[in-house]
Amino acid sequence: MVMAASEAARRWIGTFAWILLVLASMALIAYGIVVAGWQIWLPSPAGQEESWIGSRYIFAGCGMSLAAAVWSHLRGSPAWVSICVGLPGTLVGWATLDDPCNLLRHLAAVVSFPLALAGVAEVIWARRRQSE
Repeated sequence: MVMAASEAARRWIGTFAWILLVLASMALIAYGIVVAGWQIWLPSPAGQEESWIGSRYIFAGCGMSLAAAVWSHLRGSPAWVSICVGLPGTLVGWATLDDPCNLLRHLAAVVSFPLALAGVAEVIWARRRQSE
């Protein structure tokens, strides 16, 4: 009985750490998008520096998103959960690499963030069903 309780607690701790990784990646990406802003024409040198700093935050968040997708796969989550969690890293990272000054990364974030949250919700519901 005690062994089963500690095993369930360990699973919940792992799930909680994974959820924090997903949410932290989304927060870094969103902060990077806000810092980088968007420009129609090439920005001034100060604007270019802000755009580069924001892109660094975006790429850090994208790396965390892809790490969360790999971790999700290794934990045995359904394939669609791993794909949805990795979408912000893939789509926003690609859009930022393509053109760091346009609105494509904003659109990629609007499309991929709800899908990543759906993957998190599925993992929470699956863990809750297992613990019942």
